[in-house]
Amino acid sequence: MTFFGLTYLGYQNPIGDRPNQLYMVPLTESQRYGWMVSKNSEPWMLVRRFPRKNSEMTFAKEMLKTDPNFSLL
Repeated sequence: MTFFGLTYLGYQNPIGDRPNQLYMVPLTESQRYGWMVSKNSEPWMLVRRFPRKNSEMTFAKEMLKTDPNFSLL
């Protein structure tokens, strides 16, 4: 339905692009242990992420520029 401009009508992506956790609070009493509900984010909760800046395709393009005989096959 995206070619008509109709997106997110409720059935294409019901959960969305959110994390795997659907609930903000534990459903049962046994899930309470280990569940962290916090209003403010603590500095130790934040994790520095180091995304890859170059993909394999970028590597192949650079190798083709430097060596015209380069092949992955």
